[in-house]
Amino acid sequence: MTGEVNSQIEKGDVVVVYDLPSENRTEVGHKQIELKIKNLRIASIRKLHKLGLLCTESVVIVPRNKLEELRKVIEEINRDYEEVSNDEGLENFKPTIKVIELAKDQAEEFKDIAERKLLRKLDEAIDRISDLMAEIDEITEEAKLKKLKSNVKRAMRELEHIEELAKELGIKTNGKVDLLYSLYDKALEKIKEVIE
Repeated sequence: MTGEVNSQIEKGDVVVVYDLPSENRTEVGHKQIELKIKNLRIASIRKLHKLGLLCTESVVIVPRNKLEELRKVIEEINRDYEEVSNDEGLENFKPTIKVIELAKDQAEEFKDIAERKLLRKLDEAIDRISDLMAEIDEITEEAKLKKLKSNVKRAMRELEHIEELAKELGIKTNGKVDLLYSLYDKALEKIKEVIE
């Protein structure tokens, strides 16, 4: 697998297609093991998604400057699954992660899909922060406001990461990232006014 990944990822933009074993396997049958597998699956998905932008449920397009990092992440996920498999005595408990090099026209197709998905995600984030701003004045507990402030700052950091990936892949965000930054700034200002 490692040699295969190395030879593929040196050439250009890629998509990563994955299928990770789930906690819903009938032979697991123990809640503690199910939770362990669920946490492993979620952590593995996050690692893959952090390297690129989602196209479909299990397909991530990854820019070429993240390819060495991608190789390391795939090796790490394989190791983590092998460790759980050995610890829990699970058979055929291996992730399937394929790295597929894209021709230029294929890359554009995947970028179009990723762009549509990203724009929907940004629209949803705009709706959420708009709703939240309407509710800030009604929140009276300082602890809730501080948690809200922390959540907004985390969302801003995530937005920075998404903006960076979109630029690397040449994906347009149609001004929605700038609008979100503006809304996050306004929300933080409003929270600050209420707390003080």
